[in-house]
Amino acid sequence: MSKIGKSLLGKLIGSNNSCCCGATSIVSVRKINIDGKDMEIAGMDEEFGKYLAAGKTPENLDDEELFSNLLKMNAIPENEQDKFKAAIIKEYRTYWQQNKN
Repeated sequence: MSKIGKSLLGKLIGSNNSCCCGATSIVSVRKINIDGKDMEIAGMDEEFGKYLAAGKTPENLDDEELFSNLLKMNAIPENEQDKFKAAIIKEYRTYWQQNKN
């Protein structure tokens, strides 16, 4: 596996020394609409699950931290980041409504 491939895989599973045969987890990919464009976002379900487990409602969500965590796994152009952030918050609100009980 190439150095770039290992690096990308490491970001997805949390280790920069990973290879395909040593992967311990798989990160989900969810398609969301951002400003009229469908984008696939890696790790959203896992991050949302952490926030839900911590009792974070959409109103007390640390959106900067969530955004930063997702940006580690997803390449979002700078000129799209405000739209991305708004879409992520909207998605979390829906996720929270569906899973809060």
